[in-house]
Amino acid sequence: MSSSLKSCYEFGPFRVNAPERLLLREGRPIPLAPKVFDTLLALLENPGRLLPKDELISRLWPDTFVEEATLARNISDLRKALGESAGEARYIETVPKTGYRFIALITQSGGQETTFIVQRHTRSRVVVEEQAGESSTIRSIAVLPFRTLAAGDADDYLGLGVADALITRLSKIRRLSVRPTSAIVRYSGLKPDPVAVGSELDVESVLEGNIQRANDRIRVTVQLVNVDDGASLWAEKFDERFTDIFGVEDSISEQVAAALMLRLTVEERRLLNKRYTSSPTAYRLYLKGRYFWLKRTEEGMKKGIQYFNEAIEEDPAYAAAYDGLSDSYTLLAIRGIMPPKEGFLKAKAAARRALEIDDTLGEAHASLAHVRLHDWEWSGLEDVFKRAIEMNPTHAIAYHWYAEYLGAMKRFDEAITMVKRALQLEPLSPIISLTLAGAYNQARRHDEAIEELQKGLELDPNHSSLRNELAETYVQKGMYDEAIDEMQKAVALSGRSTERLAGLGHCYAAAGKKAAALEILDELSRLSKERYVSPYCVAMVYASLDEKDKAFAYLEQAYEERNPNLIELNTEPAFDRLRRDRRYGELVRRIGLVP
Repeated sequence: MSSSLKSCYEFGPFRVNAPERLLLREGRPIPLAPKVFDTLLALLENPGRLLPKDELISRLWPDTFVEEATLARNISDLRKALGESAGEARYIETVPKTGYRFIALITQSGGQETTFIVQRHTRSRVVVEEQAGESSTIRSIAVLPFRTLAAGDADDYLGLGVADALITRLSKIRRLSVRPTSAIVRYSGLKPDPVAVGSELDVESVLEGNIQRANDRIRVTVQLVNVDDGASLWAEKFDERFTDIFGVEDSISEQVAAALMLRLTVEERRLLNKRYTSSPTAYRLYLKGRYFWLKRTEEGMKKGIQYFNEAIEEDPAYAAAYDGLSDSYTLLAIRGIMPPKEGFLKAKAAARRALEIDDTLGEAHASLAHVRLHDWEWSGLEDVFKRAIEMNPTHAIAYHWYAEYLGAMKRFDEAITMVKRALQLEPLSPIISLTLAGAYNQARRHDEAIEELQKGLELDPNHSSLRNELAETYVQKGMYDEAIDEMQKAVALSGRSTERLAGLGHCYAAAGKKAAALEILDELSRLSKERYVSPYCVAMVYASLDEKDKAFAYLEQAYEERNPNLIELNTEPAFDRLRRDRRYGELVRRIGLVP
């Protein structure tokens, strides 16, 4: 295959060098994901012409089904790279429901021709050579959950577990961008087209495989696919005893790196083959724990704790299992399923034990930082977040949690930047879209928050937290009817959770519908006799009703139980009416949010 790329384009302060795939602003490079650059090139090659969405999708993802939401995110990322704010169209015009048009004046110049020659080697790798003779390296990958070929679902944990293990290993290669497990878990139990998935996740390669287990034997079939043309870069089959699963993962990791033309350092090779346990039994239990934890349900987290503890019984020095315990306890406490004091105490102990065993485990540094954040343990906390990211730069959730810290410190621009880094690693995550919208709202950039929430809802229209955040954003803009409508949807989608009911009460109160807000408060009072009701959320309703004494009473109750939401005191708009009260400043200081 060969291609000739001859043009460079200039517009405004920007220059696009097509042969070298570079976007420059006043001579400084601006990083773009591959598909985002392809989107820009398509627009530049058709200046002034309306490009229909289906034409753009066909060009960018030929022979692949991709939803319009993926194209919309590409356009959004491109606008941000070009410095366009929400509603602005200096370079790219959006024609609603139709397509996009490049509207700026372009100067075109000739560039150097570059010819590429591609050779394919079955069961090995694709070698791409330029005229200069240099090899082309693929630098991004997604590892799909392996499909389990067995009757029933007894081995379902294996498919996701092995993928998670390979993601952890490959993340040790600094030059390789690896999509996190949370980005690929949605494909578990499915048979997705690897090229389509690669396009959705904006990666250059996808690793897929099958697992079949019979008694103590295991067969693993694996293939590495080039997203650009669907070609197989490497494929292999392994027939081993389950006790040799570690060797299989070692071999897959090393051969994937070779197929991607990555030259590993001695340290990278050591980390690639690093094993956190030598016990196959402990490893199997750990995989089951991660499988259930990734469901993010109350039942899943509790089962995860059970399996992580069993893994630790088999191998008391299993650092990764302690890290799994920490994440489980933290999430149970944040969601109000476990008393915060108890949950945070156990979570910190587990994370610290993991780091005593292995201080290089970046995930454990992130877990410790996360629980310390919600337990108001501020001293040296930022350094722990930075250490976590340094140890594992592809751990998307570490950027996500760090952004929560930055938001609590009112460092809004930094928080937004950090969430965007997480979104680059996990581009189809409604949760990260939610966090980015929350960061925009903290900065009082409500229009950008709405734009991001709408993107998230295109990915998952039934996400109650996205609906909740959208409703709260509408409240800040004085769009009370829209806020109430969205919050009613959130309540229904959550199964009338107490947190969402409190949110609806807040919307009613902000809209001046006092009777409706009081009805919600009565319902929450009745429910509190059966299940947990967050005093922090109740305080929001009373604050919006301008009943300050009752709001402070519930905030004090939240303080006594160490409610994790109190880290938002510096930024929660619902409490704006309380900020001038002396009691509010004292509470902020007691939590430690004031230096």
